[in-house]
Amino acid sequence: MGRKIICESCGTIFKEEILGDATICPVCGADLSGDDVQSGEDEHPGWVTWWYLRSKKYNSLSLWDKQPYHPENYEVVKEFKAPPRDANGSEKAREILRTYIPDAFAPAEEQPPVRCPYCSSTEYTLMNRGYGLLTGFLGSGKVKRVCNRCKREF
Repeated sequence: MGRKIICESCGTIFKEEILGDATICPVCGADLSGDDVQSGEDEHPGWVTWWYLRSKKYNSLSLWDKQPYHPENYEVVKEFKAPPRDANGSEKAREILRTYIPDAFAPAEEQPPVRCPYCSSTEYTLMNRGYGLLTGFLGSGKVKRVCNRCKREF
C-alpha cells in the first residue's frame, strides 16, 4: 500500500499512485509539496467515519456516525474521520466538522418581526376567518392577522 497525500486546505486524501509527480491538489489547487505527506498508517486508528448529510426530502442537514438507513434519500456533504460517539454525544465530531465547514451547525439567523403594513406595529392577533355571507365556509380554516393598534387585517 502506497503513501497517502492529504491536502491541508480541503482535506482530500489522495494515493501517491494517482497523483504521480503532481504537486497541486486537483480539487482546490493548493500546493501539496509541504510536509502533509504521511505513511500508509492511519493517524488515529480508533476513529470512525462520520457523514454530514443533507436530506433530499426536507433539505435539512444532519450528522451521522453510521451509514444512513436509506442512502438514496440523502446527499453526502462531507465524509470525515472523528472519534466514535461517547457520553458527550458528537461534540468532538462537530468540532472537527467545523474545521472543514465553518458554518456547520451555526445558529439560525434571526427573522425580522412581522409588522403591520399600515401602521408598522408589531402587535397583532391571529384569528380564524370564519363564516362569510358571500363565501360561506370557503376559506374559514385559514388564519388572518389583525393589527391591535389600527384594527386592520393583513
